[in-house]
Amino acid sequence: MGILRKGVFDGFEGKTGPLVGRKVNGKSVISAAQHKTTKPRIQAQIDQQLKFALVTNFLKRFKRLIAVGFANVKHRNAFNAAVKYNFRNIIRGVSPDYSIDYSKLVYSRGCLAGAYSPSVTVGSDKLIISWLPHAQSQLNQHSDKASFLVYCPDKQLTVILERAVNRAALQFELELPVGLMGLPLHVYMSFVSINGKEVSNSMYLGIF
Repeated sequence: MGILRKGVFDGFEGKTGPLVGRKVNGKSVISAAQHKTTKPRIQAQIDQQLKFALVTNFLKRFKRLIAVGFANVKHRNAFNAAVKYNFRNIIRGVSPDYSIDYSKLVYSRGCLAGAYSPSVTVGSDKLIISWLPHAQSQLNQHSDKASFLVYCPDKQLTVILERAVNRAALQFELELPVGLMGLPLHVYMSFVSINGKEVSNSMYLGIF
């Protein structure tokens, strides 16, 4: 690859013959055109593609939460940052039978304090999510807002409640859609500061 500073090709963009020209940081850059390979993909490449597709398709369900929870990652789109982080942690199984370890899902990463000693009680048509009080600090304010996520693998159904209640409330009653009670439900929660600039790590509260 050559960077063209002067000459007849200066400013050349697009493809011509075996060459491709483009602008990178204001400079004209030329490189060889890529060619389709006829070589069969090795198993490692196939496995990577299977894992990547599995993670991205799963995380798309939680884009609203990820847009806030990974917003502070530098030099990376929030969703791409979430894919990169979860890709390393969330996959289980062996090729080609990969699956998601729901307990490892992380949709938010930040420096706010998480819920202190959270617990979940199952009601007739709702989940009662509680946590204990903890001393206020710069990263633990009564005004922080709690968000909740419930995922039902059997129905592939997601329930999301964003900024549903203040940290000081110490409890939230999460009403469930009809038909979810009695099915396995994975429950998560996180906090976001009142100005929306800081978030906590999301917490997996268990399966109920």
